[in-house]
Formats: sequence, C-alpha cells, structure tokens
Amino acid sequence: MSKPDEPFERAEVLDKPGIVGARWWHQGLAEAPKDASRRSAILLALGAVGLAGAAVAVAAAADGCSDEETEIQRKRALDMQRTFGWSFGAAQESVTFDGESKKPFDQGALARMSTDLRPADEALRAYYVPSLFESPHATPTVVAQGDPAPVTPLVNVLRPIFTLAMDRAYRSGKALASLLLAARTDGGLRRDILVIVDLDGPESVAFAAGAAEAFEPVFTFDNWPHPRGVVKAHLTLAAAAYYQPLFGRAAPGPRATMFVLDRQRLSAYSDDAAQFDNRYVARLPAADALRDRGVRHVLYVVPTDLDTIESDDLNDDLVAYRARQLDVRMMAANVFTPDPAEAKPAVETEDWPPYYYGGSAASHGWFWVDYPWGPPPLPPPVEPSARVRRPGKLYTPTSRATPFSSGSTPGGAPRVPEPFGTVPVVVALGTGVILGAALSRSGSWNRASGGYGG
Repeated sequence: MSKPDEPFERAEVLDKPGIVGARWWHQGLAEAPKDASRRSAILLALGAVGLAGAAVAVAAAADGCSDEETEIQRKRALDMQRTFGWSFGAAQESVTFDGESKKPFDQGALARMSTDLRPADEALRAYYVPSLFESPHATPTVVAQGDPAPVTPLVNVLRPIFTLAMDRAYRSGKALASLLLAARTDGGLRRDILVIVDLDGPESVAFAAGAAEAFEPVFTFDNWPHPRGVVKAHLTLAAAAYYQPLFGRAAPGPRATMFVLDRQRLSAYSDDAAQFDNRYVARLPAADALRDRGVRHVLYVVPTDLDTIESDDLNDDLVAYRARQLDVRMMAANVFTPDPAEAKPAVETEDWPPYYYGGSAASHGWFWVDYPWGPPPLPPPVEPSARVRRPGKLYTPTSRATPFSSGSTPGGAPRVPEPFGTVPVVVALGTGVILGAALSRSGSWNRASGGYGG
C-alpha cells in the first residue's frame, strides 16, 4: 500500500474497453507535477475530470484516501439503514410526499405506529412484519467514516398522504367487507376466507383500512424508505400514517384475516449509482398453518382485471395452497365501482359514494356467485354487465419458474436471488469496517445534495 505523501509515479496505463474512465483518470494523473504527493495527485485528477466523474475516480483510488486498502462489498440494505440511518449514503437528500394530506396530524402518534398496526390476534403476530413502521423513530447506531453527515430523523420529514387512488382502494375494501358482514351468521363473521391484498403500497394500506371492520390486517412491509429507494416505501408509510387512527381502533371480536402486501416490493432495479435497492420478498404462512386456522378459501386481490398472474414471489405459496385443497381465486380491486344510477343524498358523508361488486347495488351480491363460498343473498342478485371483466374468478395458480422459486417442493420459502435487496458499500479490508455507501454523489466519496420525489 502506498503512503499518502510519497511522490506519485504511474506504474501502469489502463486504456481498455470496459475500464470506465481510464483515459481521463490517467490524463489527470499525467498532468500532476512529478513531486506531487499521492493524495495531491488524486485531488488534481479529480479537478481535471470535474464533478461528474468524481465518484468513479475516487472508487478507482480509494486506497489513496484511506489508511488501508478497501473494496466494494454488498450488504443487506435494511441492515445498513438500521445501522447508519434510513438515508444511508444520501444523508443530504430527502423524499417528497405527493398527495400530502391537509388534515390535522398528530406527529407524536408515529411512535405508536408499530403497535397500533399490529394484529390484535396474537396468533397472527408471528406473520406481522413491523419493519416499515419502526423506521420513523429509529436512530443510527454508527456513523460511517466516509459519510459522516448527520441523518435527519425520518419522523421529522414524514407527512401523511391521501390520494384519489387511495380513496378508490379504501372504498373497494369497504365494499368487500360489506359482503362478509352481510354473510355473518349466529356464529359471527366467517373466518374461513383469507384475503391477500397485493396492490401498490399506499393503495394496499387504504384497502385494508376500508375492510378493517370485517378483516384483521397483517402488514408485511419489510423495508425502510430511502431518498433513492427503488421501492417508494415512504409513500406506503405516509398512507399508514394517514389511516393510523382508524387502525388504532381495532374492531371488537374475531375477524377474517387479510395479508397486506406492497406490489412494488419487486420493482425493476438496474442502477447501483442512482437507486437504493430496498426491495424484499413477501412471506406468507404455510398452507398447513392456514388450514389449522380454519381457512378454506384464499382471495388474491390485484389492481385491475388486466393483472392475471400472481407476483413472482407468491407463485410457490399459492400453488402450495391449492395442493392442500385451499380454493385459491383472484379478484381485481377495480371490480368495485360506484353505482351511477344511485341518487346522491342531500347531505354527503365520507362514505359517499359506496362501491359495489360489478358497479351496481343490484349486482353486489353476485360476488357469491363468482366465488361460490356461500349461498347467494336474497333477493337473487343481478349479474354484472358484460363490460365488467372478471377473469379472476377463473384463476388457478400454476407452478412456473421465477427468480424466487424455491427449487424444491412448492411452498418452500422464496429464494432471494443475489444481489436482490442489497447495496454496495466501501469496506476497509484490514478491519472489515464499513466506511460508507458506494452510491455515486454520496458520502465523502462525492458530496452533493438534492431530493428525490416519489
């Protein structure tokens, strides 16, 4: 290893395809005075190439900016955020909240979020993933040597949001709950139907909020927000903050179970420099565990009738459910719409307009025809218009190869392909200490500020 202040001499020239920046890097070094120290020569090279290439240059000469050799390693993104802060590698950047709510907001309630949104049924808590809801008040335990900028606590920037898409999802969830409430017997609400909601994060939260009277939500959000996060988890968190008061008032008595997923958890990812890989896979209970709870029917909720295949990380689970004689069907959330023929009340309330299965009050009960898990209500419902596409009623999960296939029997834990859900970091080889993130324009590797909208 070279000493920082000894004269710098170029020992080798790299000018080959695939060696990013080799020409301008060596050109910068060649222009340095012969008696320049190694550190000074590097700084001169950086000045020659300009800010745009600085991150690559520093990565190429990291041993000249440290007292020991370094290398790039990949670490689990959530682990790095828990250790160094939610904005690890982008401490001077933040997030934006499109659809910010104007309603009064009790910021202090965020400290109770992971408790307020926890299942009331203790048997379901084994499947609850509180990671996202723990992020607002989490504090770093270590300051990265190469990225010492203070991290603004997430609680200080978090704002609740409410969007039109969330409103539609909330009303759709409420419509589904009304079907289960209407089918209740002397024994109470049916608990043999399990719902898996796989919408974009904010809409999944809203759907669960609307359905909360009949379904107990089990949230599975296993990531944290990040200014450059490929999964816009800050929007899911902001939606949860909006509905937190509702979830905090748990409905009395046992309810059916609803697993709440963020469909964006498998978002496309391609650029280590511009994106932070906060993706994760969903984990659902085993088929036998569901059968032990009395579940016999599984309803998988997707955004629209154009979505006809389950998310890749769920294929093994849903195939295993079917193999254990659980009836698995799919339903599009957009099958619920308001009835255009319904008269508007003189005084509108937050519940107006109600949504119905098939788009009309007369067709609402047709759900029990498309999904024959109970007797149709009386009077007999009307079949929805042919314009209302309902392919999900014919859905059957079929085993297929995905990047997350367990590779063994269906129903095994999803395989997490490398480098899924990890981020590049700079590690000191001698000590194993993590010096900082290897994101471009981040940390001491190349300080800059800015923001990333969601």
